Amino acid sequence: MNKMVERSVRDTKDMLPVASPVQQDDHPQSLFLDPDISDLQSGSRLRGAILEYSGRGISGWIVDAQSPAATVSIALFIASHCVEEGRTGRSMPARIGPRSVIGRPGFRIDLSTPGVRRRLARALRNTLVEPKHVQIYLRISLNDGEYYEIPLFENFTPSEVVVALGFSLEDYDDLLFPSVDNRSVAGPADASTKEVRYICFYLPQFHSFEENDRWWGPGFTEWTNVARMRAQFPSHESPWLPADLGFYDVRLPETRRQQGDLARKYGIDGFCYYVYWFQGRRLLEKPLQLLLEDGEPNLPFCICWANENWSRRWDGSDAELLLGQNHSLDDDVRFIDDMADLLLDERYITVDGRKVIVIYRPSLLPDKQRLFEIWRERARELGIGEILICNAMTFGEFDPRDVNCDAAIEFPPHTVSTREVPPTEVDAPATFAGKVYDYVDAMRSSIGKTYDFPFFPAVMPRWDNTPRKGPRGHVFTRSSPEAFEVWLRDATLRAKGNSFSESLVFINSWNEWAEGAHLEPDSRHGRAFLEVVRRVASAEPISAQIRNSPDLLDCLSRQELEWAVKEASTHVEVLASLHRSGLTHSGVQRLRSGTPVEADGASDNPAGSLLVIENINSQTGERVIVDPRFEILVRGWICAGNAFEASRQRTGFLVLSGLAAEGAINGGYCLIVDWHERVDVKEYMKAESKDCYFGFQLSFSIRDLPDGEYQLAVLEVGDGASALVRSRHSIIVRR
Repeated sequence: MNKMVERSVRDTKDMLPVASPVQQDDHPQSLFLDPDISDLQSGSRLRGAILEYSGRGISGWIVDAQSPAATVSIALFIASHCVEEGRTGRSMPARIGPRSVIGRPGFRIDLSTPGVRRRLARALRNTLVEPKHVQIYLRISLNDGEYYEIPLFENFTPSEVVVALGFSLEDYDDLLFPSVDNRSVAGPADASTKEVRYICFYLPQFHSFEENDRWWGPGFTEWTNVARMRAQFPSHESPWLPADLGFYDVRLPETRRQQGDLARKYGIDGFCYYVYWFQGRRLLEKPLQLLLEDGEPNLPFCICWANENWSRRWDGSDAELLLGQNHSLDDDVRFIDDMADLLLDERYITVDGRKVIVIYRPSLLPDKQRLFEIWRERARELGIGEILICNAMTFGEFDPRDVNCDAAIEFPPHTVSTREVPPTEVDAPATFAGKVYDYVDAMRSSIGKTYDFPFFPAVMPRWDNTPRKGPRGHVFTRSSPEAFEVWLRDATLRAKGNSFSESLVFINSWNEWAEGAHLEPDSRHGRAFLEVVRRVASAEPISAQIRNSPDLLDCLSRQELEWAVKEASTHVEVLASLHRSGLTHSGVQRLRSGTPVEADGASDNPAGSLLVIENINSQTGERVIVDPRFEILVRGWICAGNAFEASRQRTGFLVLSGLAAEGAINGGYCLIVDWHERVDVKEYMKAESKDCYFGFQLSFSIRDLPDGEYQLAVLEVGDGASALVRSRHSIIVRR
């Protein structure tokens, strides 16, 4: 349930932002003790205060009056874009004199790290398309699913918001569209040469067994759900069917061998198999049993204990329960013994010498601390060695320290924040009762994300569980191999920066066909998603499809973006796309320093070329004085002569070259957006049919251009050639 909350959550009208951030480390929790908060039976559910918010961070305290001992999730949103997430500390009981009170659990969202600054800048840019109002708010999510939204910067104008968040009006867009000059740009410099391995979650429910036959009907497998899926709205990419491997049965060694061969070929380093273990009773155990017997697939592996209930709703809930998890310490200690054969296999995945065990929901385990101590002791006794117990970041259970684990593993879609797409936007019929989300926005929310605990990043290629839930399903639209590649590249960089000497990136998943989250080839995308993993694992350049998509280029870091542009064979198209995207969001171009790389080796004033500047700021003189505080408007037309065959498929840049007695000084360039054929000029010039005259006009900002005189030229690029045509016109920048 979504509720709007005033900034003063409770008794906080006078607790407005302070000039400097409140550092929690310098303010122990005892300073936040409040006798009034012990009265939790009356008043609003949410208690707290936002003490500071600025470009450096947001801090304060929050208490859920119904569950005062529980931590609370907090996320900063700009419009529909989640910028950063955090949680409050724990509410510790304390005493003040004779009274028992609840501590105020503090929180801080740090906005100063590079990854967060990038997300912040992107969200601002996307919001400022319609600059009348910038909606910025904190979303406070409670453990029962209810959430509140607290508005920030309500009375600020868009320009004031930009400044308040630590950007300048002149240069905040450079975080998104970096200048590309003539200097040499190498590939992205890794902070670490750490090896990264790619591990896919693996679902074993592709064979029939007794319990499923009884619950769902004879012969039921996951393929049953996939075969009956139907599109829920016009743009819904459904159905999909298996391609290369067909409707396989994982009991066949040929199938598992093919899976292993395919995974190795495309850079997958191992599988993480789900284990279904209920107080010693195992389901779907056949693939792992055969893995030990015949060795197929011959690929490294680890296990994830799916320790939820088995329900008819496929969500681990108590509703329509088929087989329950009745956890107890006496039962759960046996898990490590039952898994010993797997953990002792030489192919079992380790990190820093420790066997990786993933638990889907460790919070369901009673007395976790004692249980894991017993597991560790028993693993040593059995010769397994040291184990690395990891929690899947699901259902708000993110921090491994809260559940006595060693590290956390992201588990999208649980770990993403994204825009919920209104049903009307996808023309969904009234019969569709599910939810639609934006995959690209979800991917953006993960870019650059780090945590203050050990973790392994994870990505998902797609998500769509309508095969299981039909019109009640959840669908992520705008998924594509290109968006997946951007996400996977960022996850790889994040993995290299974590606290382990060797690292993993998890992919959800290899074969979750009924949730649309599969890498295995299908009838819609073939091997495209597998090809992404191979390309990233092999450190190959960014694909051409990403280079031609400003929406995805925007998600790359500045260094990656410059590398992508420099390496691209279609560099000028990429550069033009970036400029057009910047123009769409800002309304005016900003002059970029340097010159496009196509200027190197371009024909200089080729035979028959002609550039005519008709006017500059409506002035027709050859030398026009301009004030850099205001925009410059240039109109003219060009004929590139014999530089290349006439074609409408060409791109042009207006280039400003500095003039001084000692030679060239600073200059810049910008994209010619309004580019049209001038038939009137062609007739007037009595030109031949092969000649083509293009008119143009463009408006741009030169606020960073130093004082001086700059000659105008046009760089025209097309058909594999380029020509630089100079004019006699110049502008004189004078402040």
